[in-house]
Amino acid sequence: MVNFYNPGMIVIGGGVSKLGNLLLSSIRQSILKRSLPLATKDLPIVFSSLLEDAGVIGAVNLAMDIYLSMERVE
Repeated sequence: MVNFYNPGMIVIGGGVSKLGNLLLSSIRQSILKRSLPLATKDLPIVFSSLLEDAGVIGAVNLAMDIYLSMERVE
């Protein structure tokens, strides 16, 4: 996915963020091993500041986007 989307940042959130730096280093190693050097050159991989609430907040934002979409407002 890093090669295809070429993200500017990877943010890890939710319950898995409790695993801490061990998880972060494993993800970083895997991404560096499997992705093109150009895609990972300046790619920060960080934990979300929302931690366990990231999934709930994302779901609420998605629901609000759908509910308040232009088709529904009209």
